[in-house]
Amino acid sequence: MLFFLFSNENIEPLVAVIDCAILIFVVLFALTIHEFAHALAAVKMGDITPKIHGRLTLNPFKHLDFMGFLCFLFLGIGWAKPVPINPINFKKYRTGMRWVSIVGILSNLLVALIATLIYGIIIANVTVVSTPLSYLLLALQFIMLVNSSLAMVNILPIFPLDGFNFITSFMKTDNKFIEFNAKHGYKVMVALLIIGVVTEILFGFDILSWYVSILYNYVLLPLSMIGV
Repeated sequence: MLFFLFSNENIEPLVAVIDCAILIFVVLFALTIHEFAHALAAVKMGDITPKIHGRLTLNPFKHLDFMGFLCFLFLGIGWAKPVPINPINFKKYRTGMRWVSIVGILSNLLVALIATLIYGIIIANVTVVSTPLSYLLLALQFIMLVNSSLAMVNILPIFPLDGFNFITSFMKTDNKFIEFNAKHGYKVMVALLIIGVVTEILFGFDILSWYVSILYNYVLLPLSMIGV
């Protein structure tokens, strides 16, 4: 993401810096909303572990993983600190696991849709776009893109992503799918990143970016319906 901003020869340095600042804020916001949703769901399900560890907060620095944050900025895929939970404390174990797993994805999707709605309203009602408004529109575009990307990646059923925890909440613990993911989940994620880079170099087509764009296109669907 940052590479695209600074590699654009037509963009002025000051504009690139402002765009970069907006992107950093949006990424922090998206990761914070995602992790806060996990923490809130866990507490609602009966586990106060996130609250004890100070994770039931919208303070982005409580959720920030520096390496994951940098990966998101430069690679478009990253992570925050996982929210600590103790599923034993859930009122209903499997129900708690399902909600805690899926609510982060749903929160990012909701934020993306809200940003889309606001963006559409502005575009449909404003004829002259001032400089401050142009930055607001850019921020909304970043919000749509970043939150969609975060949701689309986390929905994958690969350990330790949310999709894996959600799927396995319906399974018995002693099965080969869980065993394989526990041992090789991180390797699969790294392999997907490498495949994305290789396909981009060889064919000019990043298959991972294409996958992420699927949800983004659906988020943008309301705009196309109103002719924006």
